[in-house]
Amino acid sequence: MSTKTNLDEQSICDYLSRHPDFLLNHPYVLLEMDLHGKSQGLPNLALQQQRLLREHNQQLKQQLQGMSHSALENEQIFKLLSECQRQLWHCTSFDELAIALADTLSRPANIMSCQLLPYDTRFSQLVNARLLNNGVYLGRLSKQEQQQLWPDNDEVRSVALYLIGNRDKPQAILAFASDHAEHFSPTNDILFMQEFVTTLQVRLSALA
Repeated sequence: MSTKTNLDEQSICDYLSRHPDFLLNHPYVLLEMDLHGKSQGLPNLALQQQRLLREHNQQLKQQLQGMSHSALENEQIFKLLSECQRQLWHCTSFDELAIALADTLSRPANIMSCQLLPYDTRFSQLVNARLLNNGVYLGRLSKQEQQQLWPDNDEVRSVALYLIGNRDKPQAILAFASDHAEHFSPTNDILFMQEFVTTLQVRLSALA
């Protein structure tokens, strides 16, 4: 029964969309409609339409602001990774490379730490839990997992982890930390980072 009601309502909506002057041509219909809000008094369809348009306009503005913010953030990431790409070929040791990456990739305001860690068996549980599927994890960690990577930092709220090397024989973990809980999330675009990680893996293999 509810399915039929929903279908009828949708048919009405479709009809009114195709005939936007229906209520103007049949004003008596308004007398039969309950358009009173709980606290707004007599309705004004023109004002109601304006309100809906303002809300829609506000949503569009927020979407544009979000897209603009993402574009600026992606541009910053691209520039930083391009700089790191150049640094890769000037560093002659793992430690030198780790220092360079930590200095460059921790510059953005929302990134409190970036570290390139040589793989150790103590990370095996973390890798199996977070990095086994595709070698990438973005989100939050348990307190115990955080302590493995940042033992002296209690402000970590979200992380981005990238496994460097083959999953059966990892070389390193590239780890980012943010003090913003939503900064790193599974919905983030990681295309630039995946390309960089591939290059980093090639360079680490050459330095091994």
